[in-house]
Amino acid sequence: MCVAYPALVRSVAADGTAQVEVQGRRQTVILLAMADGVVTPGDWLLVHTGIALSRLDPAEAAARSRLIDEATGEPS
Repeated sequence: MCVAYPALVRSVAADGTAQVEVQGRRQTVILLAMADGVVTPGDWLLVHTGIALSRLDPAEAAARSRLIDEATGEPS
């Protein structure tokens, strides 16, 4: 299933990438599509195929995580 998912930013690199955490797993995402300003640790991002698409507020990130968990049967 292809889906955009919420990811918590853990660190940001000077090369335009960030280390994020999704369901306890870390991965690197590209920040090129983020037109709405600076990304900082603690931000929530909507990520699809390794590209950060937009910023999410924490409540929206939690709601999206719950929906994905329900659809996949995985706990967050």
